[in-house]
Amino acid sequence: MAKKKSRKKLFIIAGLVLIGVVGVVGYQMTMGGGKDGEPSKPSVSSDLGYVGLDPFLAPVIEGRRISKYVAVGIILELYSKDHKPLVYKNMTPLRNAFIEDFVFQAQMNSGTTQSILLHRVKSRFRTLANRIVGDDIVKEVLIANVMDRGF
Repeated sequence: MAKKKSRKKLFIIAGLVLIGVVGVVGYQMTMGGGKDGEPSKPSVSSDLGYVGLDPFLAPVIEGRRISKYVAVGIILELYSKDHKPLVYKNMTPLRNAFIEDFVFQAQMNSGTTQSILLHRVKSRFRTLANRIVGDDIVKEVLIANVMDRGF
C-alpha cells in the first residue's frame, strides 16, 4: 500500500512538472520569439557598422558674434552593419538636426569662456540620432575631425 501511494505521488509530481515545462515552453514560443511567435527583436548581424556623414560647418561664437566656422566630420557607429540603409535613408534629417543642435549650443554658450565639451555634443547627437532613426540603431557618435575654416 505504501508503494501505491508513493507511485501515485510520483506520477502527480511528474505530471505537474510536465505541465510546468509545457507552460513555460508555450509562453516562450508565443511571447519570447519562438518559431511561431513574433520575434522580440529582428535578427541582425553582430558586426558593427559605420556611416560617415559629410562634414558640416558649425559656427564658433565669441562675444555674441560668429568669430569663425569649424568643419565637423562625424561618423555614426551602428550596432549592426545591417542598419546602414536605414541611416542612409535618414541622412538629411540627421545632418539637419546635428547642425541645428550645434548652432543652438553655440548660441547658448556664447559670452562664456567655457569651451565646447565634446562628450556633451556626442551625447546630444546620439540622442538626436535615436529619435530620428530609432532606438538601438546608433551605438556611438564619433567625431572624426574638427577643422578651423576661418572666415
